Amino acid sequence: MPSLEEVGKAVCVFLKKLPDVKEVRMVKLARLDPEKGLWEAEVEVYAPNVTIRALGLSGKRDVLDCSNYLIRVDDQLQVIAYGRKDTMGGEK
Repeated sequence: MPSLEEVGKAVCVFLKKLPDVKEVRMVKLARLDPEKGLWEAEVEVYAPNVTIRALGLSGKRDVLDCSNYLIRVDDQLQVIAYGRKDTMGGEK
């Protein structure tokens, strides 16, 4: 069984490989099902604002948008599902 730190690291490494991701911040990490070995992480992902990029506006720093993601990981640290929180039923 992986530790909390190992699962968190696996989630961050996975998300940082996505295009345009500049920063990842863990909000919550919990074991969903001990019998099946499932974990769920809630993460804030920061990426450049697409409107500013499309307009060709630039400055000294990127303007970043924040999106909340849910990521599900198994005990082998494999991502089995991920998506924006509002599309995965995470909003209440």
